[in-house]
Amino acid sequence: GDEEAQQLYEGDEGEIILDRTPFYSESGGQVGDTGTLVNAHAHVVVNDTSAPVRGMNVHAVKVERGSLRVGDTVAAQVDAEKRDATRRNHTATHLLHAALREVLGGHVKQAGSLVAPNRLRFDFSHFQPISADERAEIERLVNYHILRNEPVRTEILSLEEAMRSGAMALFGEKYAEQVRVLTVPGFSKELCGGTHVRATGDIGLFKLVRDEAIASGTRRIEAVTGADAFTRFQETEALVDVLASELRTGREGLPAMVERLQEELKRARRETEELRLKLATAGSGANAANGNETREVQGVKVLAREASEMDAAGLRQLSDALMAKVSSGVVVLGRRGEGKASLIVRTSPDLRARVPAGQVIRELAQIVGGRGGGRPDMAEGGGAETDKLPEALDASYKIIESLLQGSDKN
Repeated sequence: GDEEAQQLYEGDEGEIILDRTPFYSESGGQVGDTGTLVNAHAHVVVNDTSAPVRGMNVHAVKVERGSLRVGDTVAAQVDAEKRDATRRNHTATHLLHAALREVLGGHVKQAGSLVAPNRLRFDFSHFQPISADERAEIERLVNYHILRNEPVRTEILSLEEAMRSGAMALFGEKYAEQVRVLTVPGFSKELCGGTHVRATGDIGLFKLVRDEAIASGTRRIEAVTGADAFTRFQETEALVDVLASELRTGREGLPAMVERLQEELKRARRETEELRLKLATAGSGANAANGNETREVQGVKVLAREASEMDAAGLRQLSDALMAKVSSGVVVLGRRGEGKASLIVRTSPDLRARVPAGQVIRELAQIVGGRGGGRPDMAEGGGAETDKLPEALDASYKIIESLLQGSDKN
């Protein structure tokens, strides 16, 4: 629960407040520090640090060994590796913001961020996708300032002085009278209370990994720095090497090879569909092997058959081919795929009034547990009960016979 306790024992989880702390509390998008609290009687792991009220740092902890009482003295140690990684990402976020404004325009404003040890995320105002060239230039610009190893300067100013100096502030954010200004000379100047590197070179490396729209007029970039960026480059290199080896080409030949393979695949798929169509059309004779056949119903040719070997587009093409073959009559085709039964009904022009395709499909679709509709000459439908497709196809003869008898009476 949330009750106050005088002591935490081994295995307990809780929240601890210290009279003073080196731990940074989650703020401004930067995650809280982690680390340990240690004395002769206890070893406590700090999993997060937050500040629900300004000036009150709350440490979320788990007691690994011993116990801790109110009034105990502890040595507080921040996880230096995570802190350093977070600092790299936070300063990189400032460089990214400046690069976005330089490449995309001054309309870019921060709309949110996350600064963690393993990645950074930056949301910003922009009204169109970022092109490949823009993305490359943003990445180049950030890495340019990293390689220059520029000093990162911090100073405490009054809010009025900070704004007069040109420091960027977040819209809607409430600031104290005294604010901290972080500057990368000649490139970036922002109000920020987070942890940062001493010089841009400490970031090591910067790599964009994702760019997407998250709302109208708002985009999100994710990136990695330092060791994580180096790992990303290694993974990309390994991937390129594997592809080049498998495709038996050099790195520079990969784009052309992929384009060629895509064209070959398109051609092969087209030829496969054409062959399936020919086989399906040829197999739709009076003695079709699967039991479906052309029958005379009240003097009208009716062909009903399953063609699950075709995809949705192929089924329509097959209906065209069979309609041309039948000339005057009705064609009913069905397929099972993607977890549903699909049906298409085609009626020749001379029979549209007597056997409207839309009326036939409505009755057939009910058998497979769905709905259908369309024009008098062509209608489509389907349902989830795939096992009832043969029943629906068989029923089509009786449905069409009933429609023909009704039209004859009229």
